[in-house]
Amino acid sequence: MLAIALILGLFSVGLLCRALLKLAVHALPFFAAVSTGMVVLNAGVGIGWVFLAGLTAAALTLTGGRVLFATSRSLLMRAFVAAAFLVPAAMAGRYTALGVALLAGPSPFWCEIIGWSGALLVAGCALHRLLSHDLPRPLQPEQDGARSLHSSRL
Repeated sequence: MLAIALILGLFSVGLLCRALLKLAVHALPFFAAVSTGMVVLNAGVGIGWVFLAGLTAAALTLTGGRVLFATSRSLLMRAFVAAAFLVPAAMAGRYTALGVALLAGPSPFWCEIIGWSGALLVAGCALHRLLSHDLPRPLQPEQDGARSLHSSRL
C-alpha cells in the first residue's frame, strides 16, 4: 500500500510540474483575469459578468502582450513585455517548487535552492513559449531578394 502511495504521489507531482511548465506564460493573464474579476465583483455586478470581464481581461492581456512582443522593433520594449510575462511565471515556479520541497522536508537552505531553481526553470520555459509564438514580423526591406538569416520568431 505504501508503494502505491509513493508511486501515485510521484506521478501527481510530475503532472503538477508539467502543467506548471506548460501554463507558465499564462500567469500574467490569469492575474489580470482574477484582478479584473474581483474589481467587477466588488462593484456589485452579477457573477456572469464577473466571468466575462475576467475572460476578456485575460484574452486582451495575452493577445496584446504577444502581439506587442512579436511586432515591436525596439529591443527595450520587447524586454519590458518579456519581463511582464516572466516575473509572474518565475514567482509561480518558485512557490510551487518551494512547496513541493517543503513536503519532502530537507533543510531550509536546500528548500530555498530548490525554490529558486524552480523559478529559473519555469521562467526559462515561459520565455521559450513566448519566443515560439509565430506572428509575422513587421515588413523589412530585403536586398537583392535575399532572405534574412534572422528568425521571424524573435
